Amino acid sequence: MRRTWALAAIVAVSLTFSSCAYDRTDSGDTGGNAPVSPTPTSPPVAPGTPVLKMGSTTLGDVMVDNGGMTVYVYDKDEVGSGASSCRDTCLQSWPPVTSVTDNPTVQGLQEVVIDTIPAADGTHQLTVNGRPVYRYKDDNKPGDAYGQAVGSVWWTLDSAGNPVTTTAGGE
Repeated sequence: MRRTWALAAIVAVSLTFSSCAYDRTDSGDTGGNAPVSPTPTSPPVAPGTPVLKMGSTTLGDVMVDNGGMTVYVYDKDEVGSGASSCRDTCLQSWPPVTSVTDNPTVQGLQEVVIDTIPAADGTHQLTVNGRPVYRYKDDNKPGDAYGQAVGSVWWTLDSAGNPVTTTAGGE
């Protein structure tokens, strides 16, 4: 009888611990064990290459990356928090602007604080005046600014790093 109880106790403890086992496929915030596809990012820029500058777009002159692609800020990001609020499916449409160095170079931007925060892929996501910056997936060529005002939370930046809240029609 004593052996039966001891065996039952061992089985119960084993089941308890096995149900608490860590599941490496669970990302914690994807709703289960679905595989997580890699987050797209803009190609990292080599050290010494200007990563941000002013460029001509359908909205006029706004901040662009080294390839001339418009960059955006997200209203839901907390300024100076050191973190991005854009995660998971958001990043599929809004890849972060990244650099291989945490000391990025800029061209023609005055009085703008450029810094970085850690990106999910191990690179450095650029920040402008404490706000993470992103590209928009539907901007296909330099000068496109299709991400402007999407959801009334995505904005291009002026030369001082301030969000531009007007649209192409001047609204």
